[in-house]
Amino acid sequence: MKKFLIAAIAVLGFTTANAQYTAEAGDIQTSVSFRPFANGQDGKEMFENVGINASYFLTDKDAIRVNLNFGSDSGKENDVKNSQTDFGFAVGYENHFKTYDRIDLFAGVEAGFATRSRKYAGHKVEGGYTSFGAGIFTGINFYVYKKLYIGTEIGFNYAHYNYNKYDAQDYEGNWVKVDPKTSNNSIKFEVEPMLKLGWTF
Repeated sequence: MKKFLIAAIAVLGFTTANAQYTAEAGDIQTSVSFRPFANGQDGKEMFENVGINASYFLTDKDAIRVNLNFGSDSGKENDVKNSQTDFGFAVGYENHFKTYDRIDLFAGVEAGFATRSRKYAGHKVEGGYTSFGAGIFTGINFYVYKKLYIGTEIGFNYAHYNYNKYDAQDYEGNWVKVDPKTSNNSIKFEVEPMLKLGWTF
């Protein structure tokens, strides 16, 4: 009996030590992402924009991914309701160039679009846009348990913004239509990391 227990413990220890934590070909990684260090009133901004991410591994190192981002915030100013709604979609490629035990380092490229709509007193107001862009990113996943991981990413992105038509009040308080007919380009390095909590299937 003692020999059996020793053998069982040895087998269990060997299995745990050699457990496959990182993803393999055919696996799907899913995660929910948010920005833990976002600066917003009362700290709400941390959860105002949430992402749902999925990556399918073509090989042990290469994966294609899809990201959906959405957010909503509303409040009142002088008893008048205002709101902001965000939505984004992106597709990309990941190369998991270094994996060791529970640690997974990766980098890649992606492209997509995003929209923002802002309303005040039922009117679309200044600040709404549609953007198209692309970027490169790098990140790390750490498996806290087999299949369960936390991760973070930083990136360098380019985006082209087209600003939406909106309503504005004139000096007499009447709402008038405004067509900004403007656009601009943005290139930025996201030093504010995105935190992910995910599961591998």
